[in-house]
Amino acid sequence: MFVNCISPFMNRTSYSRIIHLVSFNIPYPPDYGGVMDVFYKIKALKEQGVGVILHSFCYGRGRSRTLERECLRVYYYRRDLNLFHLFRKDPFIVLSRSSRSLLENLLSDTNPIIFEGLHTTRFLNHPALEGRMKMVRTHNIEHLYYNNLAVNEKNPFRRLFFRREAARLQRYEAVLSCASLLLTISPGDTEYFQSKYGKTLFVGPFHAGNGCVTCDGKGDFVLMHGDFSTAENNAGALYILREIAPKLKHKIVVAGKRPSDEVNRAASGLSNVRVVPNPSVAQMSELIANAQVCLLNASQPSGMKLKLINALRSGRHVVASPAVVSGTGLGSICSTASGQDDWVTLTDRLMQVDFTPVMREERNRILAGVADNRSNAVKIIESVNHYGRRV
Repeated sequence: MFVNCISPFMNRTSYSRIIHLVSFNIPYPPDYGGVMDVFYKIKALKEQGVGVILHSFCYGRGRSRTLERECLRVYYYRRDLNLFHLFRKDPFIVLSRSSRSLLENLLSDTNPIIFEGLHTTRFLNHPALEGRMKMVRTHNIEHLYYNNLAVNEKNPFRRLFFRREAARLQRYEAVLSCASLLLTISPGDTEYFQSKYGKTLFVGPFHAGNGCVTCDGKGDFVLMHGDFSTAENNAGALYILREIAPKLKHKIVVAGKRPSDEVNRAASGLSNVRVVPNPSVAQMSELIANAQVCLLNASQPSGMKLKLINALRSGRHVVASPAVVSGTGLGSICSTASGQDDWVTLTDRLMQVDFTPVMREERNRILAGVADNRSNAVKIIESVNHYGRRV
């Protein structure tokens, strides 16, 4: 179904600029990394006087009144999950987000466009959009991300899909040469995309708020949080539960979306572990704020983990695998665990260490250069203005 909603609260003349934003999913509620970046980007741009015309592909989420209040206009498009796309040369995640209505709506004016992820770039090189400012927000190096999903996937059919999709994404990625600008999410990804395509601008992740708001003192438990429905996060959680948690005497909370049966079984055998499935945004925020140590484990180094930003903003101490902090510019305010002994030793030590105002000041300094919503929104706006002067 296609729905066009024009918010009654928005006045087009009140904006200094208007930008189309094409999202891979409906970005509300902001309860996992990708949609967090989209939703809080919309809010940050609005605060800087930019009206966003949002185009969202729908699957698993419904129409959002909140988005309709935040945006100048919201369009919803059904994602085309036709299985015949699996036998075509282009990636399924791109082909399933192709709508003629989207193209028609983008052509209704000449305003700049942000395509969120490689997923939404079906019309990036369309002749009708030639001459438009077209930005692509790169959330990951997608073929590396999908290869990593294949490595961590146990279902043979899904594993085959991820491997084939990774190969298609690697070939398809060249479409990014048609973008006016790539908005890269981490310093590491910036190096990769700049070397291949040029025209990059590092714009750190958008999130719930600016600065470190961590409470001083100590919490009394260890937290492991994330979206456990993804193969990478599921594998990361199982490693902690099987190899690290049995060696820790502290209370451990595992909180996140759709923990697998494997995660629940591994946790049930440990008396010091409690699973909190599918917490609300408020519940998750409270858990992060009250924890003493956040454990972040991943094997994919590309992109920027939004759970890392959230932990550094409102949590106390962070112990992370190298892949979580690699290329983020945030490694100096985390403790990095490269093996089992590191996870145990660092966690035991940090459980005894108060969080202090000095630590908060250092986090604020580092986070300001990576994940400040206002400055990142201004970067986008200045790039649009510069492009407009050139043409």
